[in-house]
Amino acid sequence: AGLTNTLGPAWIRELRKLENEVPPRPIDVVYRTIEQETGKPVHETFSEFDPEPLGSASIGQVHKARLKRDGKQVCVKVQYPDSGRLFQTDMHAIRVFCETFAPEHVVTLSALEKQNATELDYHNEAQNLIDVAANMKKHGFMPREVEVPLPVMDLT
Repeated sequence: AGLTNTLGPAWIRELRKLENEVPPRPIDVVYRTIEQETGKPVHETFSEFDPEPLGSASIGQVHKARLKRDGKQVCVKVQYPDSGRLFQTDMHAIRVFCETFAPEHVVTLSALEKQNATELDYHNEAQNLIDVAANMKKHGFMPREVEVPLPVMDLT
């Protein structure tokens, strides 16, 4: 997606499938990941947890749930345990290819690597949501026109 100005439309269409048409991981992988991150079984954190994801992508998937502590409905974004390692492996292979066959794309690849690395940082994403919500509110856009989802920081 970050190479839309460099690659042709056919390549972009196929690469977008890798980004957005990824089958979800089994629910036991999702539960195990949540339990490893929170240190608690899923049923202790959530009173409801929809095993059917709202969406899935290359690095994770999103599920609808309800917090046990206050009944608030939330979306739980779960990053696949191997996402970081796979990203690094893929970027290394692409870099070797570019350095060998398309050196003119190395600069673009470096920018893409940096951009995609931030997508793996859910803490940074959570802070960005907080910052955007604060700026929208400061300028009078919330909650009339735009609603920005706010993260549950102790579960991020």
